[in-house]
Amino acid sequence: MTDLNSLFGPVGPRIRPGSVTEYFGEAGEYSISYSSTCAHCQRGTDFPSMKSMMDYVDVCRGCMKLICLHCVGKPCLPWEKQVEHMENQERIQHAIERSRWGCYA
Repeated sequence: MTDLNSLFGPVGPRIRPGSVTEYFGEAGEYSISYSSTCAHCQRGTDFPSMKSMMDYVDVCRGCMKLICLHCVGKPCLPWEKQVEHMENQERIQHAIERSRWGCYA
């Protein structure tokens, strides 16, 4: 059996944001902002530091990915599953339309 501390360390698995944004001002000021994309609705969320990340995003307990605060409390429906559902609907609709023509066997 694998020791979880050897896999994740003493603090658990590391959940990281998707990107880092750097802002450069005209007077030479420089700031860094971190960004995350919601795994459910693809909404982008910016937050000032990694320490305050959990004030701006949360972790979905179903898929264990970062989600925005608008998706907290809603059922787990990752973006990939939503796209698969849309593709299946389009495929079924296309098959129905082709069958109406009657010339495609």
